[in-house]
Amino acid sequence: MESKQHTQTAHASAQSDVSHDPTHKGPFESDCGSHVGGSSNDVPVIVELLLKVQSLSSDEPEAILRLVGKLDEIHSLGLVDDKFFVIRILPLLSGAVLSFFGECLRNGMSWEQCKREFLREFFPHFVREMLIRDNIVFNFHQERQPLRDYVSKVFAAASFLQYKAMEEELVGRMVMNLHPTVLTHAAFLDRPRLWKDLINAVGLIEEHSSVLRERKRAQTNFAMSSGCSAPSLEA
Repeated sequence: MESKQHTQTAHASAQSDVSHDPTHKGPFESDCGSHVGGSSNDVPVIVELLLKVQSLSSDEPEAILRLVGKLDEIHSLGLVDDKFFVIRILPLLSGAVLSFFGECLRNGMSWEQCKREFLREFFPHFVREMLIRDNIVFNFHQERQPLRDYVSKVFAAASFLQYKAMEEELVGRMVMNLHPTVLTHAAFLDRPRLWKDLINAVGLIEEHSSVLRERKRAQTNFAMSSGCSAPSLEA
């Protein structure tokens, strides 16, 4: 009952802050020094980004991690300050998660403070270790999974869960977990060691794959027009 009252109070406070003084700087000051609501161009961008985020539909740790990890990614753009951001994400939340961020809003906590407390409360040690195992250590890239999407999700999970590994170790783990067909495309590249190296490698692998697909398509079309069988190409 008390949690419900706190949530209602948080919503009321949020509506009051936005409608009466959208440029007022409250206790939520982002690290990048953005203003409440950001510039006139920033607010529509945040609104559009949050409209694409699916609301929390389960209290399972995996579902919570996906949602809050995505919100953390949007927050990292630094378009608006912490208070305005928390106000905007409340409609996406439910249950205990909604109550938690409502309390963050009431207590004037920064986004980073909220994250630390959120990890401690919702992802205790065993749960966090399980999520790290499933989303990082043994998260194997699937053949038809977009490569850029895979590496982004693993890095986002590692960042949010505060995975205690050096950047080079994390990149090495991801390279080992790539699908064998991707590793075949990457055979001509130097082994990436840092995040920027991996992103560069992903771009080259995507380009190499596109060239092979186009070559195969051209040879297939030629074979069909000439009545011959198309020669096979290695993936």
